[in-house]
Amino acid sequence: MVREVQVKKLVTKTKIPIARHVVNPYIGCGHGCKYCYAQFIGPFKNTSGVWGRDVFVKINAPEVFERELYKLKGSILFSSICDPYQPIEKKYQLTRTLLKIALDRFRNVHIFTKSSLILRDLDILRNANVSVTITITTDDERVRKILEPNAAPIDERIETVRKLRESNVDVSVFVGPILPMNPANLASLLSKYVGRISFDKLNYPWYVENIYRKNGWTEWLRDEKFHEVVNVFKKFLDVD
Repeated sequence: MVREVQVKKLVTKTKIPIARHVVNPYIGCGHGCKYCYAQFIGPFKNTSGVWGRDVFVKINAPEVFERELYKLKGSILFSSICDPYQPIEKKYQLTRTLLKIALDRFRNVHIFTKSSLILRDLDILRNANVSVTITITTDDERVRKILEPNAAPIDERIETVRKLRESNVDVSVFVGPILPMNPANLASLLSKYVGRISFDKLNYPWYVENIYRKNGWTEWLRDEKFHEVVNVFKKFLDVD
């Protein structure tokens, strides 16, 4: 279900170190990642929506952004509790419109996404004050299909990194949360296209514990696996 909603406020402060403010054009996310904290932290929890199915489109976001932006200083993050390039963006183009507004006013922008749809906007991202982080959590498509059912395939995300880099867009990779994987294989694949990479562990394991048990992945619920993966990546890349 897609529902258009009106909002009074769009920009919020963030404690994420790379930006001072954050913009979420949508409530909910069509990627439907099973582990995502945004289903129980943030405004989606106050809806009656089903995570991964229902998305609320902030249809008046451009007008609100225009009004709020002139008061703000510092960089802007797209986004923290939704993917700004989730499938519904193809129709509504809210992220594209908001990016144009921010960049026209010479704001520094950082984008987090799992989606190759970002390549649609290369015309406005090239030579702009933009950095992009592509989230790639595993090299195993079976794992991806179970835990990130509607997100882009892994090879598509790696290809997105390659194309962004070839287009001179500042791009890095975020492996977070670390999902079951062959870390040497993923690190080797990424090392061809990216020099910077950062990590995060599975912060709310109880949300996916039953899925992990069903699929024989319980060892990946332990912190030791996180450190093991990071140590493997260090052999291939500079890591944060």
